[in-house]
Amino acid sequence: MKSYLERFLGRGLVVAVSFAMYGCTAHEKPSAVETVLANAAKDVVIPIEAERSQNPFHDDEKVVSQGKEIYMQSCAICHGSDGHGKTILGQGMYPPAMDMTSPHVQHWKDAEMFWIIQNGVRLTGMPSWKEAISEQDTWKLVTFIRQLPKLETAQTKMDEGSRPSQTEEQKIAYGKTLYRQEGCFICHRLDGEGGKVGPDLTEEANRGRSPDWLIGHFRDPKAYVPGSIMPSFKNLTNEQLSGLTAFLLSQKK
Repeated sequence: MKSYLERFLGRGLVVAVSFAMYGCTAHEKPSAVETVLANAAKDVVIPIEAERSQNPFHDDEKVVSQGKEIYMQSCAICHGSDGHGKTILGQGMYPPAMDMTSPHVQHWKDAEMFWIIQNGVRLTGMPSWKEAISEQDTWKLVTFIRQLPKLETAQTKMDEGSRPSQTEEQKIAYGKTLYRQEGCFICHRLDGEGGKVGPDLTEEANRGRSPDWLIGHFRDPKAYVPGSIMPSFKNLTNEQLSGLTAFLLSQKK
């Protein structure tokens, strides 16, 4: 359960977002501070009461199928049919629409995800669906979203060898989107923007690290850098990890 201090800081962050975003339009690229606050807002606005709720459904085939139908009708326009958010509308948002298969989303509890869908998050492009999707259907939607990483893995295996491979430019563009979606900029600087918790990635291509090393590091940071505080990104698919790696290895002066 969150402490009163955490609740206070969460509310303070939301207030800070409001001041930081005041007077901004969606046609202009927000500052690094605005972007950090907008992404972090999703993780702090969930009230304690919402965390006590329980998903009444299990991930049986019928519930997942019903959840998928709701997702395709209401969510796919921004987040994509596969959950990656690679749609014109989703990419036009800033920050971009969240990748539903990512660790950033999948770390939320069912009750937290339910609350976000029902209430939305101001300043992030995520609307409230309370008037359009019932509570029962929202739980089914949450159940389906939980399955997206597994469905992606299964689909990748089925498509292996038949789907045309991405060009290097496409991989880099996808990796750039993931860099934002996964909040890498919160801890790392890139071209003068971002945090300073981790190393500056502006010249990552000049550090001599191979693609295999970077992918392994994403999956298990502590195994590659003892004592690392970087979270594991093992829930990302091979395609996502390759894209993120290609983007970072394109960074050089």
